[in-house]
Amino acid sequence: MSAMRRRWSLVEADLGEPLGHEQSLRRPVLIVSNEAFNRASGLLTVLPATSVKLGRSVQPFEVFLPAGSAGNPADSILLPHHIRTISAARLHRLYGRLSDPAQRREVAEKLLGHLDFLDLREIEEEP
Repeated sequence: MSAMRRRWSLVEADLGEPLGHEQSLRRPVLIVSNEAFNRASGLLTVLPATSVKLGRSVQPFEVFLPAGSAGNPADSILLPHHIRTISAARLHRLYGRLSDPAQRREVAEKLLGHLDFLDLREIEEEP
């Protein structure tokens, strides 16, 4: 499988035109879907990144991704709350791979937190 389609790869993707507050256009995205899914489906589940803007702080549900990490071209913020599944045809280039275990864990925890799946026992108690 191409490195550009592997989990933890940071790639440039064209997310198309936005609707509402969606992330859009060409931007870095982090692939978070498992490799069996990526290989079999031609689809990838990704977290878009946005650039750090003056005066904007990282929210508790976001992940700071510094320039250079996974080949990231600029300080950015990963947006787990903007998770989406896209066609692999939207990919344009590979920046690199997120290899730091602590960063991977933070991404996974924020994603599970967004979905409220940190404690799966609580799902059984939902109305």
